[in-house]
Amino acid sequence: MPTASIARDFAFKDLLPTSHVRDFIRQSYGKDIGFDLGDEGFSAMLALTHLPLSGHPNEQQLIQNLARSVEDCRWRSRFRFFPRVHAFAADTDCTALAINGLWKRGYLPAQDLHRTVAELTRSAVQMAGAQSPDLDEGGIQSGVMMVYWEDGAEPGALPRGRKHDAVACANALYTVGLVGAQLNSFDDYVVTRTLNYVRNHLASGRYLVGTRYYPSPEAFLHAASRLCGQSTRYARALEEPLRRALTHKYSIDVAASGDSLRLALLMIARSNLKIEDGQRELAETLAGWQRPDGSWPACSYYRMGRFPVYFGSPHITTVFALRAISSLRAWAASADGSAPRQPAGIDPV
Repeated sequence: MPTASIARDFAFKDLLPTSHVRDFIRQSYGKDIGFDLGDEGFSAMLALTHLPLSGHPNEQQLIQNLARSVEDCRWRSRFRFFPRVHAFAADTDCTALAINGLWKRGYLPAQDLHRTVAELTRSAVQMAGAQSPDLDEGGIQSGVMMVYWEDGAEPGALPRGRKHDAVACANALYTVGLVGAQLNSFDDYVVTRTLNYVRNHLASGRYLVGTRYYPSPEAFLHAASRLCGQSTRYARALEEPLRRALTHKYSIDVAASGDSLRLALLMIARSNLKIEDGQRELAETLAGWQRPDGSWPACSYYRMGRFPVYFGSPHITTVFALRAISSLRAWAASADGSAPRQPAGIDPV
């Protein structure tokens, strides 16, 4: 999976070479991030987790290659965004997605899943009334899983600061949910606190301005919607406010944005909640944006925290577009036999 490109703008027009990012941030914002960026492994984690199976003869080799790339990002039970940049600490978002993908494709023993779930819940800070001295802009909450462990366990890793991100929390909850009811009392406490954090982010409307690491609302809506199909516990907390957010009018507004990734993420979120109204029209719009080579254009998916440096690629957009299209199999088999135009060379699953 090719490494993501980097842009200085959300529209993903002003691209920035990876080797220039550190100098760009230093010159533009007066901050030295302390490391030079390298190739990232997060794209492979996304693809391993979300790429729908098409039945292509070379598909198993592709999955094996993705799993190998993901394993290259491993540090013990944690996974790194930049596998060759040891100054950049492993994080719970990468770890949750990596484990999710490896487990889903059959490349992870059960004991490794349980070990990583314990690692994820251990990221939560327990505070006894006193505030932490290293709060980020939004502060931290006791019992909620953090983005970084901040325990000094990784040799050479620079401190990242204690912080939450609602998308990372949702992804971590999904991976913790893979063990079902096999949680000890501490893990269950962390799940309760983290789930409340995600629900409050949704119900408050804060998701509309994105999160620290994910600039578009649809990235959060997609991550939260995945939880609803995993367990009744998650669904009870999130389904009602999600349905209020995923209105037909909102979907029309996203389609009008011209952003293929936002539309694909929205379509998947609506499919996860079995919302059929307008999905066919959204699929036709998304299919119309497919390029002659079968891909969809690069769009911003995640960003470098507080700095406006955005990551994306045609490969990331295409993974989610294929997932969105594949979710429409039911409409393809509808009574009138009509279906949106399918992506070139791909049979939906």
